Amino acid sequence: MKVLYLLLCVPFLNCSAQRKLNIETIHAQPSRITQEDPQTGRTIQRTTSRRVTAVLEPMIKLQRKEDGKLTFLLQGNITSGGHTIYRVKKIRLEKEQQEANSMTLRYYVEIKYIAGKEGAHVHGYNYSQEETYSLPRGVQSVHIEMYEDRTHKKAGSKQPDLKLVAAQVFEL
Repeated sequence: MKVLYLLLCVPFLNCSAQRKLNIETIHAQPSRITQEDPQTGRTIQRTTSRRVTAVLEPMIKLQRKEDGKLTFLLQGNITSGGHTIYRVKKIRLEKEQQEANSMTLRYYVEIKYIAGKEGAHVHGYNYSQEETYSLPRGVQSVHIEMYEDRTHKKAGSKQPDLKLVAAQVFEL
């Protein structure tokens, strides 16, 4: 029985917390506003929604660089609401190009369209993921680009397939 428990734990030992995609819902809270109409002088009450959760700006932050390894944070947000549901599926490294002493890394945030209706208090999703990349010798600058890749788009959608969200250059 002990051997069975050990075998079940082996896959978890190879997992790294640095590759975990963190997704947080951007919530909105309804609030009542009472105003006076300047033209008629009547008091009007209306309901609006204000965001409760802070929205992450799309960016690439350097966490640390040591022993030929570069650790950085990829973060951003997507909007989702009404009759469209968009979810972040994963963040993947697709292309890495090395030219002389510089390197370009391209990360793609896969955004999936799901048919249905989003909740009234959901305005979107924040996402973040910490990445560690081992640099080859002789690299002095690293260009990191992050794109949004909409895999399953709604029919007739005018959103582009690929959209550059953030770009950053790190000089080593």
